[in-house]
Amino acid sequence: QDVPHRPASPRLTSHDTATDMTNKTFHVTVPVADEDLAADRLWQLGVEAVGVGPDVDGFVELWTSVGGRDAAIDRAAATLESHWSWRTADVVAPDETWRDFATPNRYRADGVVVPAWQVAEFEAVAERDGDTVVTVIEPATSFGLGDHPTTSLSLGMLADRLAATSVGSLLDVGCGSGVLGVMAAQRGVPIVRATDVSAGAVEATLANAALNGVADRVEADLAELADLAGPFDFVVANILAPVLIALAPQLQRLTAATGELLISGILVDDHAHVLDALRPMRVVSTETAGGWAAGLLRHEVTTSVSTTAR
Repeated sequence: QDVPHRPASPRLTSHDTATDMTNKTFHVTVPVADEDLAADRLWQLGVEAVGVGPDVDGFVELWTSVGGRDAAIDRAAATLESHWSWRTADVVAPDETWRDFATPNRYRADGVVVPAWQVAEFEAVAERDGDTVVTVIEPATSFGLGDHPTTSLSLGMLADRLAATSVGSLLDVGCGSGVLGVMAAQRGVPIVRATDVSAGAVEATLANAALNGVADRVEADLAELADLAGPFDFVVANILAPVLIALAPQLQRLTAATGELLISGILVDDHAHVLDALRPMRVVSTETAGGWAAGLLRHEVTTSVSTTAR
């Protein structure tokens, strides 16, 4: 039984490199009575999906992907109860035919995300629409072609804000393929900091920044939010509601006093608890699509502009 934040994605492929960047699945076996608690612990790692197996003799196995780095696996294991057991397994590469059905996603009149393998086909359109910001994305093992409603909403709202105000620094929490941060850099943001729990997402973000000519503006790694100094003029977090709640204090801290926080990955009819966790920040605008919502928040009281930092 998959319980995905977004539709179950075949992009979770093995991705071998010379380092420890290979993605692995992280499996936890717990008593049936602990299933909800275990699932919550996994969601709080910032993962994109949690799988749940059947009841076998009073025990159930849950699994997810936390990347392949030993540090990421150790962090996941440290969140578990002592009487739970866990293991890791190499990710099995799935059928890649999904690429045949991927299409460019126009999230704004002047913005489009194009799969890297369709760039040649899109060149004529790009030449015709000279003012369009074309973001080329190769998701590899990560999430983020811009086609899911949460990502499309985030892209559109972020682009709108970048057109309306000057942003000196941006933090992308749960960066996935890096599509949000890369697009922001293309639109002039000079400092983009991206973080994710998945090593594959970090690798994809750096690769896509280079692919779009903004590698000098984008930094990505596995850093915990608590380890970032901040603040940032703009923070975007397209992640699950439970993770947004868990990270709420850090999201508030890292958003500059006069900055803005954009959240997505929340349901239209069930996100009041997320907004409550982010108080006293207030919602200034909301957009919805396909049952999902994205909201722009600001601090209730603003002061002088803070110095941005990585």
